[in-house]
Amino acid sequence: MDINKLAKLSRLTLSDSEAAQAEERLQGLLKLMENLKSLDLDNVEPMIANEASSLREDIPAQGFSYEQAFLNAPQEENYHFAIPKVI
Repeated sequence: MDINKLAKLSRLTLSDSEAAQAEERLQGLLKLMENLKSLDLDNVEPMIANEASSLREDIPAQGFSYEQAFLNAPQEENYHFAIPKVI
């Protein structure tokens, strides 16, 4: 596995020791995935949703008022949250 290529694609800068540690961890994850592949799941039924795990009805409800929504906002501008420019 070329950990330096993965780091470059991820825009990470890794020292040699960090790269070695990351490669060791990734190899461990790949071994776990291989272990999962080797499991015999032929007689295991897939999980399905049932009455006990179903979600509540999707019923429209009144949302927050303008005052409630912007109550703790540090700054508001034209009915929107105002945040500092991030560039």
